[in-house]
Amino acid sequence: MLCNRNILLLFPVFFSLPQAVIAGTETRVNNVYYMVEGKTAEDIWTDVLAKTPVHQNGKRYAAHTKWNVSWQFWWLDNGNSCEITRVTTGLEVTYTLPRLKQTSSMPDSVVAHWDKYSAALFDHELGHKDLGSRAAIEIENKILNMAPRDSCERLESDANEIGKSMISKYSRFEKDYDRTTNHGLNTGAVFP
Repeated sequence: MLCNRNILLLFPVFFSLPQAVIAGTETRVNNVYYMVEGKTAEDIWTDVLAKTPVHQNGKRYAAHTKWNVSWQFWWLDNGNSCEITRVTTGLEVTYTLPRLKQTSSMPDSVVAHWDKYSAALFDHELGHKDLGSRAAIEIENKILNMAPRDSCERLESDANEIGKSMISKYSRFEKDYDRTTNHGLNTGAVFP
């Protein structure tokens, strides 16, 4: 989940630029599915546990959301101080989810149970994505609202430290989110 990237440009001639420009977060979403099958709910769950690529701390989970936040900022060098003029953030989200291979021999009750579970599971994963979105917004706002620094090198270092500290903060929030929701079990992601 931790990724930071910055591109720094110096704009000493563009004095007509607004002092603070916020562009918004560009978000890219990738879905990675692994196929599961079975005739009963128990068979399907056994297949989920056998095929899931999500392994953390010796445990297997049906789904996972990974997000990466990147940030870019531009500054204005005033000679005796340096200030942020523009900030953009990017968010890349990858969902890893099970997809059920449905067959005509599968009982309707099993399909309905899977559909309910799958929707609750994805809602839980959306909560992880939302934390990544909040991290990107907070990084953008905090860097944008930095006070000028006496050097551009110090500004660059401080801005990147802000980004890194926000990534750490939201990584802790994710752990709390999984603990509170019991990885989605408390919010309906229960199967079989």
